[in-house]
Amino acid sequence: MDNGIINIKQEINNIPQFKEITVIGDPGCDGLGAGTMSIFAKALTCLHSDFTIIVGDIVHKGIKPLYKSVVDFANAVSLNNVYMLCGNHDTAYYEDYFGLRNYILYNENTLLIFLDDSKRSFEEQTIDFLSKVLKDYDRENIVLFFHIPPPNTIGTNTINQTEWEKVVKVIENYKVHIKYIICGHVHSYYEDSVDGIKLIVTGGGGARIEYVNEKIDKLKAHHHIVKLYYNSDNILLHEHISLQDVMFKKELLDNKLKEYLEKALTNEAIAHVKYKLFASDAEEKGFIGLAKMFRAFADAEFYHARNHFYVLNKMESIEKNLKNSNENETYEIDVMYKDFLEYSLSQKHGLASYTFFDALEAEKIHQKLVCEAIESFNNNKDVADDTYYTCSSCGQTFKGIKPQNCHICGAPSDKIFEVK
Repeated sequence: MDNGIINIKQEINNIPQFKEITVIGDPGCDGLGAGTMSIFAKALTCLHSDFTIIVGDIVHKGIKPLYKSVVDFANAVSLNNVYMLCGNHDTAYYEDYFGLRNYILYNENTLLIFLDDSKRSFEEQTIDFLSKVLKDYDRENIVLFFHIPPPNTIGTNTINQTEWEKVVKVIENYKVHIKYIICGHVHSYYEDSVDGIKLIVTGGGGARIEYVNEKIDKLKAHHHIVKLYYNSDNILLHEHISLQDVMFKKELLDNKLKEYLEKALTNEAIAHVKYKLFASDAEEKGFIGLAKMFRAFADAEFYHARNHFYVLNKMESIEKNLKNSNENETYEIDVMYKDFLEYSLSQKHGLASYTFFDALEAEKIHQKLVCEAIESFNNNKDVADDTYYTCSSCGQTFKGIKPQNCHICGAPSDKIFEVK
């Protein structure tokens, strides 16, 4: 196999010398929807590394259809071989698809040890295996991989100290060569030192991000991978690599496919709005059950649109999103609604003039708020955590205090809703 997931058949595996490795944490812990898988695809392809290691939770639940789906996906997308580690979510049927849970990859100067602690414990056979391979395959550079982190000063979602002591007793005489302990499980990113060894916790391969505490760098915690590499002095180092501006471009090179995705995004976005309108209309007429059904449809269409949006690589960094928002608001104010309103007024189309005018006035507020947000972001600050309100009559936006009436259309306060 030129690339894709390796099913480990033996505990001891000799590999060639390598320059760099991609490490991915928890890609499938939140399910295998297209939005999540678009992040996983970025993680699998953003580096042309020698091979990839996934530190557990490639699926949310260990059932065969999910395993087959994600294995087929990884085999189609990945640029190199992929080695697996068992996580707490993918314990059932793990061996059928990925092979042994405890194994090593080694070469002349490197020993990579994969250990199973998916049940928050190290079984006796795992500790015995660790002891044996350290004795027989001690190398200048050793990395330990297991899913659930050891006790540390940053995160609390760890194995307990008693379980960790099992490992500590075995590695004591080899610690000078153990360069890293790398774990997943926590959907975040942090670094610490455990018993004098560098700990890296990485869970940004697709799952929802967790900001464990105030010590976490939120930008680093967001979707990411870790690169392990040897520098020119043959020293093993690591690098955090954000997936924020990474694009998975392979499929978008197919122009017909890209056209389909763009059309699907547009149609789903329109359907989302239509179903919300249908729901409001049904509720006003007393059809409460029907309103709920339409709202369920609206939610589904939103998530469909979101997934197409991700696959099209349209989700970018906060900085770019703010820039894009400002450009869009400026265009709508200075060109689109300006021209639309001038034409409708000149032709005495009163109803269209209403909708264009209402939207134009709201866009002016949006542009003002976006400009303030850009200034704050450029100073590494968030905008104030204010309360926002939207007029359900004309679409005007308000910040801070809820008005008694909308100053654009005159709607009363009971038609002005707080944004949750």
